[in-house]
Amino acid sequence: MMRKIFLIFKFYYYKIFYPKFYRNIKHGKNFRCQAGIDAVFPELIEIGDNFIAAPGSKILTHDASLLLFTDNLKIRAQKTTIGNSVFLGECSVVMPGVTINDNVIVGAGSIVTKDIPANSVVAGNPAKLICTVDAYIEKCKQCGILYDVSENFQNALNNGLPITIDCMKSIREKVYQQMEICNGCK
Repeated sequence: MMRKIFLIFKFYYYKIFYPKFYRNIKHGKNFRCQAGIDAVFPELIEIGDNFIAAPGSKILTHDASLLLFTDNLKIRAQKTTIGNSVFLGECSVVMPGVTINDNVIVGAGSIVTKDIPANSVVAGNPAKLICTVDAYIEKCKQCGILYDVSENFQNALNNGLPITIDCMKSIREKVYQQMEICNGCK
């Protein structure tokens, strides 16, 4: 019974809140996107499995800047490809024609103008290679800043549910609890 209620809720949630142009892009499972998607050519975007885009990020497939400088009003349009297990940080921008390979973290505010190799952490304007994902994880562990998230958040993320205020509170409580245990924070 609960499963039926969940499926009905999920159906109406996506019907009401899921922007129509998200339906036109090719994406894999576990697609968590709060990005602005290019509304002119969304079909030119292809995204793999396990994708998270933070609020304010953008994925572009066209560039209209040439309208002013070309005869017969021309624009540039290119396919933008994002692999599996990619995280786009808040307010990052992926430019047209870029390929981001598997297992990549794009830092907040980054402008991705060139292809990104697999297993990379990139940041900056333009985005530059900072380190590998494994090196970043290891650095976070060494600094003592890597924490478990709440079951509430894991459930929402794994089941495609919205991240509610209660979910955010549960993350905060879980992380602060670990900080107190690990670092003596108050």
